[in-house]
Amino acid sequence: GPAFVIGLGVSAVFALLIGLLALRTIGVGFMIVTLMFSQAIFLTILYFNPITRGDEGFVIPQAARQIADIDLSDSGNRYFAALILFSICLLAVLKLVRAPTGRVLIAIRENEERAKMLGYDIWAHKLGAVVMSGTMAGAAGAAYGLLFGTVGASFAEVPFSILPLLYVLLGGPGTVIGPFVGTLFMFYLRDLSSALTDAHMLVAGVVLILLTLYARRGIMGLIREKWL
Repeated sequence: GPAFVIGLGVSAVFALLIGLLALRTIGVGFMIVTLMFSQAIFLTILYFNPITRGDEGFVIPQAARQIADIDLSDSGNRYFAALILFSICLLAVLKLVRAPTGRVLIAIRENEERAKMLGYDIWAHKLGAVVMSGTMAGAAGAAYGLLFGTVGASFAEVPFSILPLLYVLLGGPGTVIGPFVGTLFMFYLRDLSSALTDAHMLVAGVVLILLTLYARRGIMGLIREKWL
């Protein structure tokens, strides 16, 4: 509905503003600055508790959780709605990667100086990538609110920014499907290890260390090296 569209717009604006400042840094500095913005937004939400209701957040009425008469409070509808949104985002990224703009972004990733020498506007392309990723993250957040009927300050906590980075590193940075593979891997790793032992986080930590040591390009990178 309109609230979802507004959420996308607000996310795009915030991503633009953060990108304008964060892109003054590079590498690890960029990651740290974006995480600082995440923490600042979280603290701002807590500070304005009378307006934002802080950790308690807002409960979305069931009547507002409908799109074209489809009730998103139903578990089956939630699944297909999430699947459709994921498919749209995946197809959009695949389309971008194959487009001229995507090729430039790949060139910047591989050799920024050479891309600059070829005359490409590095800063503008990076800013566009930040805005697009921020808008997708906003779509995921808005969809979560509609699907599960609650929105709180916990959405802005730093772990919600760190975990996607972890999923990317595990699945394979520089790949389209890698983050999805990393997400599935972490989900089933925690689920299966928790069924075997109470120290499931220790098991997950050991597995992550081994992956970091022996699969530095992530799971998809390892698959490419061994079998493709």
